[in-house]
Amino acid sequence: MSFRTRLVLAAAYLVAAVVLALEIPLALSIERRADSDFQTDVLGRAALLAARISDEVAATNQGAPNASTGALIQAVDDAAAAVDERIVVTNDRGHLLVDSAGQAAPGSTFATAERPEFRVALTEGRVDSRRRFSETAGGDLLLVTVPVVDGGEVVGAVRVSSSRESVVDRVHNSWLRLAAIGLAVVAGAFVLAWILATTVSRPLGRLRDTAGELGGGDLDARAPTDGPAELAALGISFNRMADALGSSMRAQRDFVANASHQLRTPLTGIKLRLEAIRAEGGAAGENAAKAEEELDRLEALVDDLLALAGAATPPPAGVTVDLSSVAEDAVERWQAPAGEAEKTVEAGRLEQALVFADPADLAHVVDNLIENALRYAPPGTQVTVESSSENGRGTLVVADNGPGIPEDDRARVFERFYRGSNGRRLGPGTGLGLAIVAELVERWDGQVTLADGAGTRVRVVFRQTPADR
Repeated sequence: MSFRTRLVLAAAYLVAAVVLALEIPLALSIERRADSDFQTDVLGRAALLAARISDEVAATNQGAPNASTGALIQAVDDAAAAVDERIVVTNDRGHLLVDSAGQAAPGSTFATAERPEFRVALTEGRVDSRRRFSETAGGDLLLVTVPVVDGGEVVGAVRVSSSRESVVDRVHNSWLRLAAIGLAVVAGAFVLAWILATTVSRPLGRLRDTAGELGGGDLDARAPTDGPAELAALGISFNRMADALGSSMRAQRDFVANASHQLRTPLTGIKLRLEAIRAEGGAAGENAAKAEEELDRLEALVDDLLALAGAATPPPAGVTVDLSSVAEDAVERWQAPAGEAEKTVEAGRLEQALVFADPADLAHVVDNLIENALRYAPPGTQVTVESSSENGRGTLVVADNGPGIPEDDRARVFERFYRGSNGRRLGPGTGLGLAIVAELVERWDGQVTLADGAGTRVRVVFRQTPADR
């Protein structure tokens, strides 16, 4: 996950948490406020109706004529029709006087144990308010029961049943508006965070690109020093490091170039003098021959040290290289020297394997591996060079059917100057061949290992293909 994405997600998470922390209590408050207002409205209508019909209810309790009953029914119907609510009126004994919905018969006992709200209103003279689920209505109902008082005495009760559907709808609509506002706030914060994160991460991206160019060998690459003060200071520090690194690398390159010339010249002069002394014969000639062998070893060591120093420098510009062509050319170069040593170098399975590297470095890798196999294997040994493409990565294998590398030496064969038991037994050597191979392979994002099997099998895998560039 990129730095910019992390910043944006962190900002969005923080804003979302703040929005939720504010909106959830507000949503609950809206719900409580809506319930409270709804209950107050229903209670006000019930109380007003109770006061209006108190005379008719009292007259009905005393056996009043049908006119009082008619007036009571008319008042209840008018009130129920105005607000689409069910209104039930009972006398002081809990017998039904009027049901606006017509679901219960007049005169039936309505104040039962299943309707405890009537006991509260009739016996205690208090207002009762509660919720109840109604299967008939298919939802929650608010039941408000108010005692009907006449002359200070409770003469009956009025219960108003009102559906909460409208309240729930209003609350849900309010919640949707809150959610829309919250989403708009989060989206706005997300966009603003993206802009700010881009402003911060852009200099880091340029610094990353500069580091890649510097690692790729461009010693003149420098990071931008604009942007926020902290990032500008980071760019300045990076450029100071790049200046020091560039100076060191140039000095190393100059040293390799100068040493290559300055060392070979006196070594060549010494070799010519030793050859002249050896030609004279005698004891001096024999000593000169031995000194010449040591000089050859010194020349090989100088060459390997210079090659190792060159492998440690930033790589040259890479190109697309087919490992099969590199292997085929190496086999052709080494067939004659191998024949003189009574050994053979052959090409095995050569598959096209495209990698991104320097052809000279790859040729050096194969040459060192073949030379190492020929040097330490006995006469009659066959060296095979193969190439393949596995999982999109180029693979090069140099194998021989010789005695192989002892188990105790396998872990250290790629160390500098380590020759192992076979190397020490077979005479002089530099112990740098496989170390140079490891440096050159790592230079191009590869890995060299000893594979299992008979003889010695060196496997080189390059992870950097042309498609990765």
